[in-house]
Amino acid sequence: MNRIDNCFIRPGKKLMTHVVAGYPHKKECEELILGMAKSGADIIEIQFPFSDPMADGPSIMQVNQVVLDQGFSIQEGFELIARVRAKIEIPLLIMTYINLPYVYGLDKFFAQARAVGVDGLIIPDVPFDEGLGLEDYAEKYSLIFVPVVSPLMQEKRLELILARHQRGFIYSTLKIGITGAQNSIAPEGLEFLSYLKKLSCLPILAGFGLSSKQQAENVVKYCNGVIVGSKLINLYQESPQALFTFIQDLKFTN
Repeated sequence: MNRIDNCFIRPGKKLMTHVVAGYPHKKECEELILGMAKSGADIIEIQFPFSDPMADGPSIMQVNQVVLDQGFSIQEGFELIARVRAKIEIPLLIMTYINLPYVYGLDKFFAQARAVGVDGLIIPDVPFDEGLGLEDYAEKYSLIFVPVVSPLMQEKRLELILARHQRGFIYSTLKIGITGAQNSIAPEGLEFLSYLKKLSCLPILAGFGLSSKQQAENVVKYCNGVIVGSKLINLYQESPQALFTFIQDLKFTN
């Protein structure tokens, strides 16, 4: 069974953290991922940086560019995951934009992801009906392709997307637009989570904007866990320990 499926079989709310591969440097990034796992992250989403990360806010966009300026390559990303996978067993996902795996070669990209121990992929800029067969590649290599859905998505389209996914989890944004830590979560985002639960039996993880323990505790009342990204980058720029402490504090009681 895929590690993602195993993760959700176990009781309790989940925390998925986000890191950009290669940030701030190769060795430090590996230590950051291992530190996240040790601090309590249930799942880690490793972003392969791209020059136009259209779903990401200022913090993650800036980090993408920092890593690209250092000469990041896809192969380095896979090598990072291989080193990390040798040391931890929690689910690891690649998050990226379709340009990278498409140019690299879709079959080659999915095959190598599987070979280094990746459990799933998130590619948010590909419409579900684009015809590239990403779900088929994922199935071929026993990976889980995670759908990303957002409030205001048309009901019929949302139903079609969810009908195609029977494993893993649903990545739900809490708002329309880009990522980025926010001071509050709009009621519409929470209402959307309640609506999703009526449409799918898959676990739901919610992200885009979470910046405090209080927000996270409020959001997990409506779903199976939360995703934190921009807030962690902001904390890391203060100190790695501030980031690890934040993750440790996100201990859900149910």
